[in-house]
Amino acid sequence: MSDHSALDNLEADIVAILDSLGGRTAIAARRMGRPQARALPIVGAHNAHDDDHDTHAKNTPSPQADVALRADEVFPAASLAKIPIAIELMRRVDMGQFDLSERLDTSDVARAGGGGALDYLDPATRLTLGDLLNLMLILSDNTAANGLLDLVGMGEVNETMNRLNLTHTRLARRFMDFEARRAHRDNLTTAGEMLTLMQLVRGNALPGGRRLREALSAEPGFSDLTDGWLPAGATLAHKDGFLEDTAHDAGILSGPGGACVYCILTTEQSDVFQARLTIRRVLRLLWTGLGLDEPHG
Repeated sequence: MSDHSALDNLEADIVAILDSLGGRTAIAARRMGRPQARALPIVGAHNAHDDDHDTHAKNTPSPQADVALRADEVFPAASLAKIPIAIELMRRVDMGQFDLSERLDTSDVARAGGGGALDYLDPATRLTLGDLLNLMLILSDNTAANGLLDLVGMGEVNETMNRLNLTHTRLARRFMDFEARRAHRDNLTTAGEMLTLMQLVRGNALPGGRRLREALSAEPGFSDLTDGWLPAGATLAHKDGFLEDTAHDAGILSGPGGACVYCILTTEQSDVFQARLTIRRVLRLLWTGLGLDEPHG
């Protein structure tokens, strides 16, 4: 989108909506072009067999946002922290360390709670890594997320984020670990860095990008708030995240006129339901303001 005045107006409208919430809010959004044809290798800390690949990943540029408000401010990540876990899992699958068809014994993984499906299954049930990935991204299952985090390692997730030059996206606790939160050990991210991850996923620039997009596309979205909030031509691949005072959403919004990647963060909110409605309003503004509703040609 080249009309700077239109972008300025769009950003001003979004800022007004977010600022009306109070608390802390941030957004980063960018209209996207055609996806890349191949994935970007990310070399692990102990597998740096290709210095060129390692340098390429380390210097991954942050996308220039069309809309940005406090995009570098650090927020609690809530369930957006599950995206780096998924990226690390797919990196290791690509390296041959894991296979999505192999089954993981989750009987020793403490049931975390928070509404996930795994808490209600027989503890002896052995699910594939692909099943756990889907539970984590589609249903935001905290027990599945903790099981995968234990498998890939918190340090490895953080190292991969570091190699992508995402220095503020950090995992410091397991999901539903409220004692860690009280001790100020929390999972963190920024709107700008989550935007970068969404751009890499959408652009086929990470191993398993297609699989991740498929799972994110199956996330229920905002249909529980009211049907028809986006027109029939829109598709949404995204991950939301909630805490008692926090509502986030990051993803890829696509239509006949193109696609955009975005991340909207809200915290210190007295009414999380209202924050969710506000995020939905912002996405509708991105839909029209970035021309996703207008077919080319």
